[in-house]
Amino acid sequence: MRKNFKVSAIVNCAGKGIRFGSNKLLVDVGNLTVLEKTVRCFLLDFIDEVIVTVSAENHDIYRRILIDDAGLDVRLVIGAEERHLSAMNGLNATSGDFIVVHDGVRPFTTPDLVTSVLDAAIENDAAMLGLPSTVQVKLVNDEEFITGSLERSHSWLGQTPQAFKRELLETAYEKAIADKYSLVSDDADLVAEYCGTSVKIIFGNVDNIKITTPQDLELARLIDVERTNTSSRAPY
Repeated sequence: MRKNFKVSAIVNCAGKGIRFGSNKLLVDVGNLTVLEKTVRCFLLDFIDEVIVTVSAENHDIYRRILIDDAGLDVRLVIGAEERHLSAMNGLNATSGDFIVVHDGVRPFTTPDLVTSVLDAAIENDAAMLGLPSTVQVKLVNDEEFITGSLERSHSWLGQTPQAFKRELLETAYEKAIADKYSLVSDDADLVAEYCGTSVKIIFGNVDNIKITTPQDLELARLIDVERTNTSSRAPY
């Protein structure tokens, strides 16, 4: 069914990485930067175009890494301060019927994960990856006192990529911008809130981590080593 639609991927790389302390997209995991490693995940035969949103200050170095040095068939688009504003700029540069959106600091997504979330979006109009929570999530107030708990059996930890019918994403971004929406959120939340669309969630992978802290980077390097070793042990 995928062959009946044009598919665009947006990799969001315009963030500042404040919690990390430096530009985590430029650190190496294995023999590649996080930036290049992530973008390469979407160079798939069923992805028709890959758009990378970047900040103006990082445009030149990202272009050198991805296009000048690696020769990847991607386009760079200047993003914005808010995540959904950056993604809107990326969306305006695409022409796909379905849009796959991904965090630039998740370098371990796989073709199977991209395929699964895209197929789920084609069937349901909107889909995302996630994993059932294995911890008790507490709700707290501004004074950091507990106000309640999320029921674990209905709590999932969201991941990207997320995939959407183009019209839904356009509507969600336009309404969020008009509403001056500033909460830190993902595209699935925007689509659910502004389009009233139920977003299908499907199983992701424990290795599909988001590199947010230096500790995450250490874990990412361990995952990369394990994947490299597993690949080298694979039978011919």
